[in-house]
Amino acid sequence: MKSDYIKLGSQLDGVEAFLRVAQHRSFSAAARDLGVSPSAMSQTIRSLEDRIGAPLFMRTTRSVGLTQAGEVFLKQAGPAMESLSSAFESAHILGERPAGLLRINLPRAAIPHVIEPILGGFCAAYPEIEIEIYGEDEMIDLVESGFDAGIRLGESLRPDMVAMRVSEPFELLIAGSPKYFAEHGHPQIPSDLRRHKCIRWRGPSGLSDHWTLMDQGRPIEVAVTGPMISNSNVAIRSAALIGLGLIYTAEPVLSDALSSGRLVQTLADYSPKSDGLFLYYPSRRQVMPKLRAFIDYVRDHRPDI
Repeated sequence: MKSDYIKLGSQLDGVEAFLRVAQHRSFSAAARDLGVSPSAMSQTIRSLEDRIGAPLFMRTTRSVGLTQAGEVFLKQAGPAMESLSSAFESAHILGERPAGLLRINLPRAAIPHVIEPILGGFCAAYPEIEIEIYGEDEMIDLVESGFDAGIRLGESLRPDMVAMRVSEPFELLIAGSPKYFAEHGHPQIPSDLRRHKCIRWRGPSGLSDHWTLMDQGRPIEVAVTGPMISNSNVAIRSAALIGLGLIYTAEPVLSDALSSGRLVQTLADYSPKSDGLFLYYPSRRQVMPKLRAFIDYVRDHRPDI
């Protein structure tokens, strides 16, 4: 592979010089374009012809013309060099200003709380950026999956990631509807959950049939059962609202239902704390302008964090 790369690089030597001579039909004019001497230009073309194994130009003291090999080479090399130049320019633009496709991967439940408040303003501020918001609950490899950044709970991030907080720490809490508690009462201690109807989550890593709580600073797990399992936070939340069972999830997902009284927290003294949500990405050195613009915009427009 390395030898193929070196061979390709050496084959490209002199192609630009060839195209300039073919354009001007003059070695001296091509030399002036590229800022080299006519003798250096002639040597470059001779070296290219030697590598190809055929003469590309017919030369007299008064004129320069293309051989048949030169015509064939020009027909294919010209468009190829234009395409290569365009590729360099396109990549340069993306490295110079905020533009292009910005792909963000985050849990579905985080979209309303993190992305929606800033999405309209960000798109208006950076019209050359096309942002893709990909809701996915599984922890993924950003680089392998082609994402610029992700948003996840702080405790789930690898230490080699660069991370910026995008939410305050919050509780993971248990809640139910007033209707549910009127029929079944409140659990008084974590072990009481075993006799309650619990709505469980099935994520990419499997079924969450054990809920983690904190008892005097010590994590404890309680096995739970119930009438419904889902991989959708929307479905689980809806089931809790109609009184089907208890729900265990992040406080921001339930904040509006809790404040309106449609859901009520229970076992509050046993709720564990999360570090909160963080925007993360692989390396400061490789941050493209489009991602830098997003990072700065989030920082400037989320003053609460």
